[in-house]
This record gives sequence, C-alpha cells and structure tokens, in this order.
Amino acid sequence: MADDFFHGYALNAVDAKSRLSIPAEFRDAIMARSGTKDVFIGPAPGIDCLLGYDKSHAAKLQARLDRLDHDEDTAEGAFKSTFLFGSATPLKIDEAGRIVLTAGLRDLGDITSHVWFVAGGNWFQMWNPYRYLEQTGIDARMFRILRREMEAKGLPVTEAAR
Repeated sequence: MADDFFHGYALNAVDAKSRLSIPAEFRDAIMARSGTKDVFIGPAPGIDCLLGYDKSHAAKLQARLDRLDHDEDTAEGAFKSTFLFGSATPLKIDEAGRIVLTAGLRDLGDITSHVWFVAGGNWFQMWNPYRYLEQTGIDARMFRILRREMEAKGLPVTEAAR
C-alpha cells in the first residue's frame, strides 16, 4: 500500500511561532506505519539536513544497531546511540497537521523561512531549500522541481544575504 511509505515532496513555510505543516501524504504515512501522530526529527547522518521518521522506523534503527553487535558500553557505541536517538526530538503532529520546530532543530537543519521536504521511503528529509540546491550528487531534475516550487511560493532561487 502506498501509504506505508513516504513518497513525494513539498515546500512549506515556517511561521513566526516555528510551526511547520507536515505534508498531508507524510502525515498519512506516519499514521499508516505507526498508528500515531508521533514523528521523530533529528539531524541526518552525514548530510546537512534533518531526518523525519515514525516510531516503526525508530525500532528499525535500534534493530540495525543490535544486528551490528553494537556495544553501547564503549565510548564509540554510546556516541553512535546518542547521535541516533539523543539528537532526535519526538514531536506530536497537532490537529492542523503541524509540528513546532525547536530552536535546536532549526539550528541543526539551518532552517529559516521554509522547509523542503523530500521523501525517502522509510523516512523523509527536511532541508533549508538553499542548502539542498548546494548539494552535489542529486539528480538535476530534483533541483528543477524545487526551483519550480520556490517560484510558485515567491521565493528567490538565490538566497538573500543573512
């Protein structure tokens, strides 16, 4: 069933109270996968964005560590666990389909006025759209999609100086 995985993309604004609407298709996937409106948001390993996932994916992450004979009693093992789980913030999606981004998450994802959501099957990425456009190795068609979405929202495709 398509609702069991994250598909698609969206460009959504962050309001003055740090509220951010999770795309409807992503909310549907979260409910289908976990039966809750709980979402985990944290830094993505190795890239400059945030990663979002549901409770079922959190269990898969722990199972993956367990299969790797992950030793949480060593410094390396503890640091790996604390990155995966300590840096992720559990959030509840409200009745309007929004979450409130913490100041820490906004900083980790370099989130300013908008978030570019990109699905990855079992999870989704949340990008500052300008950081996404700086990446290498992404199919150029994804950049065209994002630029089209930015133009539709009235965002310049070049970031203003901060």
